Amino acid sequence: MLLFRVKVKGHSMEPALKHNQIVVASSLPYFFGKPQAGDIVVLSHGKCIIKRIINVKENQIFVVGDNNKESYDSRDFGWVNKRKIIGKVIYKI
Repeated sequence: MLLFRVKVKGHSMEPALKHNQIVVASSLPYFFGKPQAGDIVVLSHGKCIIKRIINVKENQIFVVGDNNKESYDSRDFGWVNKRKIIGKVIYKI
């Protein structure tokens, strides 16, 4: 999927993304480049989640939510394989 819409669920990415906000994500940026720290990505991790990449190494990324108190992220489940990235958030509605 080159472009898709995702509805933010929960408060883990506040203040950058609000609960029920719609974002547009794309898989295209990672066809031409690599994930980088600071990117906000949609991941497949049992369900669709949105997190910010904090660190990248070889085939893995470390992701966290901007709202540390409300986020279930790599601090809980560890590093994530890059293949779990569905797309990069490119636009907030």
